[in-house]
Amino acid sequence: MPRLTQTRLEDLILGGRMARRLPKADFPTLKIIYTRGNRTETLASIATLRKILNRFVAHRVFYEVSSRNKRGHEFFSAKNTFVVGSIEIVNRDYLTITIFDAHNPSHSIEILNPAAMRIYDDTLGKGFAVSFLSEGAGGVESRCYLRDEGEEGDGIKERCALEKITLPQLFEYLEDITSADVIGTKTL
Repeated sequence: MPRLTQTRLEDLILGGRMARRLPKADFPTLKIIYTRGNRTETLASIATLRKILNRFVAHRVFYEVSSRNKRGHEFFSAKNTFVVGSIEIVNRDYLTITIFDAHNPSHSIEILNPAAMRIYDDTLGKGFAVSFLSEGAGGVESRCYLRDEGEEGDGIKERCALEKITLPQLFEYLEDITSADVIGTKTL
């Protein structure tokens, strides 16, 4: 009987299909920097990254996307909050992380080929946070900072229909529903 190697075992588990082995260069070289303990590791797997980022799903998140040129004074920054609906991580030609807004399908954040991810988990009482750092051509640095603001129900709640109407409209509504005509007494 032939000896069972790791490759052969993977073939058997996958039902006879060959496992696609990614060369070392195709796997993202994302560095993970932990602020607690000040240690740095290289991303082990996409599943690890997915596990870290899934902490944000169904939570209100504050984000800041910023970019600056090292040589000049150009700088831009965009800040907002939203509830994370889902997170998609794809590694084809380069690592792409897309974070979707739960209440607005046209709003998302896309992080392309980050070089490092810093995890801020050492501040007790403050939300879990991460930042992705990228450096592009021409000395442009980009940063995407995400901070957990709590579960969806804990944050700012959307106003219901009753909260959107004015006080005079409310009195008119109450008058309409309490008038004798609305009660609907029919006489034959």
